[in-house]
Amino acid sequence: MTEMSTEWESESEIKKPVKDVPVVQDQGLFKHDTGDTYDGYFEAKKKDRSVKMHGPGVYITAEGDSYKGVWENDRLGANDEVIIHFSDDARYEGQLKDWSFWGPGKYYYPDGSVVRCDFNDNCPVGNMVLSDPNGHVWLGKAELGCGWFGPVNHFYEMLEKTRDVSRKHVPKMKEDSVKAQLQKPIKAEQ
Repeated sequence: MTEMSTEWESESEIKKPVKDVPVVQDQGLFKHDTGDTYDGYFEAKKKDRSVKMHGPGVYITAEGDSYKGVWENDRLGANDEVIIHFSDDARYEGQLKDWSFWGPGKYYYPDGSVVRCDFNDNCPVGNMVLSDPNGHVWLGKAELGCGWFGPVNHFYEMLEKTRDVSRKHVPKMKEDSVKAQLQKPIKAEQ
């Protein structure tokens, strides 16, 4: 008989309801002792007294770098687009994997140049497109951590030189005559 009661007790112990761990999800601004700040959604667990960034938010370091995106348990950008602004005015828009640029993304340099490519562990890989500050587009390729670019048009240098020369020979039109030409009604051809 004592064996039966022992079996009964062990079965009842197994069937005990699991206590829900109180979790609070909210939004707020946190200021750390280091000078870093976080403004966004968070999750606080009462049991272990932990607070983790969880949901959309922006983390700004004391040095001025900012990390914007969707956080999950203090990790940024699990398969979501993130925007990282660096203190030197560079910027990255794309995906992260283990805190590294990963997948399709855009890197904006401080001089205004933009590289569009796939990234793998912070390195560009495969085909790249660079738009320089002058608006010129360059196509490139990256492998083994190195990349090279060439202008889109192989006549690029010649076009730049001839453009300046041809402008000297074109007579300037007066602003009034241009406006008059634009305001003339268009006649339908019969």
